[in-house]
Amino acid sequence: MKLFNLKYVFFSLIAGLAFHASIQAQVGIGTVEPEGILDVESSTQGIVFPRVVLTSTVVEAPVVNPNGVSLVAGTTVYNTTASNNGSNDVYPGIYSWNGSRWTPQFILEEYEKFEQTGGCMRTTVRESYSNPNPLDDDNIPGLTAQVFTPTYTGTYRIEVKVNFASGAIDDFTSQDLISLATMEGAFFFKLQGTGVDINPDPVLYDYSEGWLYCHSYGTHNSVESPALEDNRVPHFASLVFYEDLAAGDNYTFTLSNCINTGDAYFVNNGDSGTGQGYIGCDIPCTVEFTFLKE
Repeated sequence: MKLFNLKYVFFSLIAGLAFHASIQAQVGIGTVEPEGILDVESSTQGIVFPRVVLTSTVVEAPVVNPNGVSLVAGTTVYNTTASNNGSNDVYPGIYSWNGSRWTPQFILEEYEKFEQTGGCMRTTVRESYSNPNPLDDDNIPGLTAQVFTPTYTGTYRIEVKVNFASGAIDDFTSQDLISLATMEGAFFFKLQGTGVDINPDPVLYDYSEGWLYCHSYGTHNSVESPALEDNRVPHFASLVFYEDLAAGDNYTFTLSNCINTGDAYFVNNGDSGTGQGYIGCDIPCTVEFTFLKE
């Protein structure tokens, strides 16, 4: 009779159990041959993270560590709602805890552009004012009483782009063979909402308060035959603001214009017909909001 070596059998059994345990430590879902500690395979379904309602990027709750201590870095959940704290806000999406705060696992980006409508806008000259007056202005279609509602709380870059061109110059070449005149005025940008109040003052010319100077030249050249006339040459200008906006709040803005100089030198005093100035011809005026950072 052949005798078994009990010591050999014992160690073989231990080795087999250890091997079996190592195999069982790898979990496969959708596969019988997992290639990692967890291997999930499917061509039609995804992984659903725990869905929670976070209130702030610096608050662990309602997520808890079952061991009764702080969350470990790498804890990952799907947040279902947006907060409106004014700082440390959260938004729907996947978040991971980095040891001290929830960090979004998605890109926070937003851009919205508002554009002048109705084609080229014509202006009149408010010659009774020594300076452009935001209280006697002409609103620009498509950019009047518009509302921007930010998706995120944080700093937004707000860029206002305008262009203005003069009308046809009145022919005063009896004095000079070449005549040159300018129409001048200003654009006004108003923006109001939580924490923001950009409202041009009638007597204080201030870029930071929404004033934007504009002008354009018209010419009449009688040296040439027939005479050369040049107008509708646009003057482009822009304003840029950096404002902290609150997610979900409404911010109302209006862009307007007041031309107050040039009435004596343009056809019909710049108030009608070819003498009127032009706003947004070919390239419309715009207001753009771009999210920069929390």
